[in-house]
Parts: sequence; structure tokens; C-alpha cells
Amino acid sequence: MTAPNWHRLHTAIAGVEFPCDHSDLVRQAAAAGADDDVLGHLSALPRRRYTDSGAVVTACGELAPGDSS
Repeated sequence: MTAPNWHRLHTAIAGVEFPCDHSDLVRQAAAAGADDDVLGHLSALPRRRYTDSGAVVTACGELAPGDSS
């Protein structure tokens, strides 16, 4: 999987209430207007509880190793 657009990812999760589980993360990002690319990356994340936005960004980075642009 290629890396997400980091700016769009940060924008999409800026209003998410943490901690949250995977389904809440995706639902809240969709409600905030996240585009299909970002939602695809979020949907591909492991189904677990995320404590903060940093945990989400780290998990997305692990799906796309070698690209931290």
C-alpha cells in the first residue's frame, strides 16, 4: 500500500475524539469529510483501539514503509 497524503490524513483525524476503536475512527473521519483515499488507508488499519492521532499516523506509516513524505 502506498503512503497516504499526510496532510489530508491529519486533517481528516483532527476532530476525532480519542481514544476510539477502529470503526469509530473511520466513521468520525468520514463524517469530517475525509476523501476515499484517506478512508481507504484508515479502513486498512488494524482493528484495535487508538489512543491518539499519533497512534493512527504511526499505524498508517507501518502500512506504507519507506515513504514518510
